[in-house]
Amino acid sequence: MFSSGVAAEILGAALFMAVTGALIGWLLRKVTRIGLLPSYALGIAVMTFVGAALYVSGQDGAVDYLSAWIRQAIGGVVGFLILYATSRRSVSKT
Repeated sequence: MFSSGVAAEILGAALFMAVTGALIGWLLRKVTRIGLLPSYALGIAVMTFVGAALYVSGQDGAVDYLSAWIRQAIGGVVGFLILYATSRRSVSKT
């Protein structure tokens, strides 16, 4: 059901989503006044569609877009968790 190849694809998608989502988020913060985590979420949401299209085009149509998008979306969730865990958030000193 869940082969090591699928796990590797999801891990690759997570790294791709974390890097490109952070880049898109940085661009969004430069253009608009949006917070750090919402910009990461929007960047990753955009890149799930772009990543799925790139994945399908790289497979020469052997994979349908929906299954590619699902894998990219799972990778996007993992990528967002990576960005969330490594983001600099203000910590209240009480």
